[in-house]
Amino acid sequence: MANLETGTGASRVMFINSGDATLQGTGSLTSDYIFIPDESIVVPPHHSILMSLHHTQIPFSFYNFQTGRNTTLDYGLTDTGVVSAVDTGTINIPEGNYNAQTLLNKIMELLNAETNVGTLTIRFNRDTLKYEFNWVGLSNAEGNFRRLTLRIATGANGSENADRNFRDEFGFNDNKFYLGNGSYNVYFENDGAGRLECGYATDVADTPYYVLATGADDAYWTGIGNQGLTENIFSVVDMNAAIRSLYIRTNLSTSSILDSSVGGGFSSILARVPIEVGSGGIITISPSDGSVHKLIIKVREITIIGVRLTDQRNRLIDLNGLDWDVSFQFDFIENPELRIPIDKRLEIELKKYEKFKTEKEALNKKK
Repeated sequence: MANLETGTGASRVMFINSGDATLQGTGSLTSDYIFIPDESIVVPPHHSILMSLHHTQIPFSFYNFQTGRNTTLDYGLTDTGVVSAVDTGTINIPEGNYNAQTLLNKIMELLNAETNVGTLTIRFNRDTLKYEFNWVGLSNAEGNFRRLTLRIATGANGSENADRNFRDEFGFNDNKFYLGNGSYNVYFENDGAGRLECGYATDVADTPYYVLATGADDAYWTGIGNQGLTENIFSVVDMNAAIRSLYIRTNLSTSSILDSSVGGGFSSILARVPIEVGSGGIITISPSDGSVHKLIIKVREITIIGVRLTDQRNRLIDLNGLDWDVSFQFDFIENPELRIPIDKRLEIELKKYEKFKTEKEALNKKK
């Protein structure tokens, strides 16, 4: 039955399973594909299309820690009072879905297994949602290793390659860590005689922020300072720093949504999908969920649809081989008739002409 407002048929809904589409890219991720329907969507004359997300089901099979993005941590080992200028080593945590407790367990397991690191102990404060650190160094025939520097800024996987380290998840977000400056590393120094010194450093200079004269082996640095400044410079542990929401992007939605990650310019985002289930669940958006954004598309025919599922930084989501479903709704709308404004002078002349015609007709009737 034709739609009374547009004179066209009812809305079109296209259901797509990624398993039926052609995957793109070298990794063949199911989150990046093109779909060519057997029957294209033809737009009637004098009409446009309103496109919207109708429904989606996405398995929560992706990880909040993914190899190549946020699984590395560089560290440096030096003697008392010596700034770390180079990486001593790097740990790589296996990708997976970690929580605050399992992450600290994995970091301690890997870092403490490194040669000459000594013993780093991390605990999670559930009241502040922050990590607290205790470190005991060592001395041996290879040298004195009394300072441990986590090279979150200047390491090979530091701030210049922030997509590879996990400083934000670890509690050293550069919005919060000293003065909101992302150019500082963090260090822990235990001189072996009871003195503890913790602070921030570049590759050439350091600044003590928390110092104890005794009790270093048992003390934890919580992020507060006692060297003039007392503000806690640790950020809250954030397991979702890498993936806060999912974004469905298409080749059709390129001029409707503005995105701050591209300077407020137009992006290809069609819809944001909040993550409201736990790992292993199914993320679902249905028509019953309420208002959805609709964007206008002025094309005569839709013959191909490209779809990407990304995080907030436009990085593809790895569903670890699982397929996902999405459906798009296309509503036809009639294009309004555009009336060209008449020049004011011409409008006056037309009125004079109409008046002349009326008077002439009246005069002819009298004859």
